[in-house]
Amino acid sequence: MSEKDKFFQPKRLQPSPLKALRVCFLRNGDRHFKGVNMAVSRGHFKDFQALLQSVTEALRRHVVLRSAISLMCLMDGSPLVSLGSFSEGDMVICCCKYEELVNVDYTVNRDFLRQKDSHKRRHLRRLCGKSLKEIIPTDLPKAISLYIGQLQALVQTTRTLIYCGMARATRMPCIVKMVNKQYMDYNCEDPYIEAEVHRRLQSHPNIVDLMYSVEEERYMYMVLEFLEFDVGEMLQKKGSVSEAMAKSVVRGTAAGLAHMHQLQIIHRDIKPDNLLIRYSDKSETDISAVKIADFGLATYYRGSKLYACCGTPCFMAPELIAGSGYDYQVDCWALGVTLFHLLYGKTPFANPETMVVDIYAAIMSGEPSYPEEKEGVLSSEAEQLIDWLLIRDPSKRLTITEVNQNWFLAQ
Repeated sequence: MSEKDKFFQPKRLQPSPLKALRVCFLRNGDRHFKGVNMAVSRGHFKDFQALLQSVTEALRRHVVLRSAISLMCLMDGSPLVSLGSFSEGDMVICCCKYEELVNVDYTVNRDFLRQKDSHKRRHLRRLCGKSLKEIIPTDLPKAISLYIGQLQALVQTTRTLIYCGMARATRMPCIVKMVNKQYMDYNCEDPYIEAEVHRRLQSHPNIVDLMYSVEEERYMYMVLEFLEFDVGEMLQKKGSVSEAMAKSVVRGTAAGLAHMHQLQIIHRDIKPDNLLIRYSDKSETDISAVKIADFGLATYYRGSKLYACCGTPCFMAPELIAGSGYDYQVDCWALGVTLFHLLYGKTPFANPETMVVDIYAAIMSGEPSYPEEKEGVLSSEAEQLIDWLLIRDPSKRLTITEVNQNWFLAQ
């Protein structure tokens, strides 16, 4: 993955809007049954088990079931594990216990297809407007172009645009991030509050600074501090890093997360690509600054567990995948995965190129895969910190305060 491609990537994984979603439930292996249409939301079902029971009862009115429905998958085989996993217009294959998913040409009823097409047209009308792929620097508002010059596109997708530029007054490099707010709100159960979060976290040494923002009806523009490298790029180049360098990265990240958690903010996408670094003037073996970036998935925690399914698969905590409710501890799990990646040069449960369904299965039921060649090379303190961060029970996992007090980072 190139530097441009990974600078700011969309990472949302089938998040669900607050409204009820229209879903068609099909019977595994039955090419003739045209499915049962149902509305899925937390208002209709208290949890995923309640949905499984309701779908079982609905299907039994039309087809013969060997047992209750225990597994739901999308057409591509991706499992649905929580109410937050569903999206509008999903066609879901329902399997009984011990059944293997059967790939056949399923038939879907006309009512559902008609509703799906109608929703798609409304969705396109809602997001209509100039694609960000067509935006050029002269299209930016004057509040940006008057103060930022030498703009060059780093990332330019349909819904997100990232420019690298130069502040005219200070001659300092900066980042201009342009986001379609309506698209972000539509695709996430939680409100899109990236600029607001940046303002609350302002001036912390381990958080990327927001210089200023400009908000329009459709778009949000953020002018951000520029750091030339990120930890993901460093790992691509080096494979793995020394304990001293890993300690610098984790220490800076943990300090930033402690500040966030104190202000009741959860990042939800901690990973190497979202940790920006500045090397010291002496060499690329010493890091002078570590800063957390990309708050597109950040949200507030107000004492009640969260359920929105979002993040990057290899770094997602078990409780987030299971849809059982989560809090700040998802950031601590992701920090543990990041430390593992720094020291071992790979993620602990699955390769990022693995199918999402296999990544989820490995995280939910597998154990971290430690490379044999690294056995006995790393300190016991480093390995112990990883073990304490990758505890499946979030109540027993180290908190970010305990991480900052850990002996490995305190040395």
